[in-house]
Amino acid sequence: MQTLETTRRLSEVDRERIGSILKSIFERRAAGDIEGMLMLMAPDIVCFPDQTWGHAYYPRSIVGKDAMREALRQRHINYVIVDMEVHRTLIDADQAAVHRTTTLRERGSGVSFTFASVAFFRFRDGLIIELTDLPDGRALEVVRNFPH
Repeated sequence: MQTLETTRRLSEVDRERIGSILKSIFERRAAGDIEGMLMLMAPDIVCFPDQTWGHAYYPRSIVGKDAMREALRQRHINYVIVDMEVHRTLIDADQAAVHRTTTLRERGSGVSFTFASVAFFRFRDGLIIELTDLPDGRALEVVRNFPH
């Protein structure tokens, strides 16, 4: 039987590990390192895409690394991340929520736009198994107003 102190210490290790994974995934995303991002995801990763992304509409969940690779590649073709700032991260057991602000530049027009979003993650064995990214309402305007 684990003591409360042992349980607390294990929890701290898990929190540090999850925090490190989150930091790494956002750094890799900003660098356009899709393969590096995929290394942090489980083979059976499930992404629940938000429908406010307009032209990047996915009618169902994205399941598996190959599907995630393609979805990330599509985003990377259209947008460059100019800046990303993580405001707060909440970690609870095997789940985390990250509030951040991102500035994207559309590759074709060079127009930039900044919006906030909250991403929700679930982890298993040190890998991301679920991801949902919910941009604020301004993100919809970004997609509608960028030339396509």
